[in-house]
Amino acid sequence: MRARLALATLDKAREEIRLLRGGAGARVAIALTPLVAATVLPRVLAEFHRIQPDAALSLDEGLLTSVLPGLIEGRLDFAIALANPQDLPYEINFEALAEVPAAPAGRIGHPLAAARSWAELQGASWVLNLAEASQGNHLVRWLAANGIDVPANAVRCVSSTLMLELMRRTDHIRFGPHILLRDPMFGTGLQRFAVEPLPPPMSLGILSLRGVPLSVAAKPLAGLFARHLRA
Repeated sequence: MRARLALATLDKAREEIRLLRGGAGARVAIALTPLVAATVLPRVLAEFHRIQPDAALSLDEGLLTSVLPGLIEGRLDFAIALANPQDLPYEINFEALAEVPAAPAGRIGHPLAAARSWAELQGASWVLNLAEASQGNHLVRWLAANGIDVPANAVRCVSSTLMLELMRRTDHIRFGPHILLRDPMFGTGLQRFAVEPLPPPMSLGILSLRGVPLSVAAKPLAGLFARHLRA
């Protein structure tokens, strides 16, 4: 792992020197949570291409299971994802940008759509990402800590696309951000369940490798995301 990081750091250093000498073709590799893709990504990309028209941008989905090794091994410049900062490894720096509340949701017309308590969701079918530091994991830990039954019937899934299809086409319930359900495209066919109480919000922020400055091309891109997400 250290050898891969050293090689990636060396490659970035060579690229920095080439850019400073007037070379073109900067490369930036980042990972984003779907929340960012559905909200600020189009505006950020438009502004970034105006200031870095020759930059080659690589996007990946911001799941922490792949983001953390990607950052530590030097494959990613930075990521924007949901996280509990206290659960992140020391090697990762986290710059909080926003708090993101979440709630259970399912298809419009779901038989449990009128539920107002967790007890009413007992026996429901769920689709959850239960990877460490995920929203599904955050939910399950909060339920257990508060003496509330955790979902017994849950499909484990790390793909946002598969989750959405299960929600829209079946009675599976997901736990996810409010803001995505309000998006006219992402939230099509879905509705939030007004269940209370809810877990505390998770933090959305920029993850980067501690002690390693962002490249000349990556730094302004991170700044654009920060400005739009804090607005």
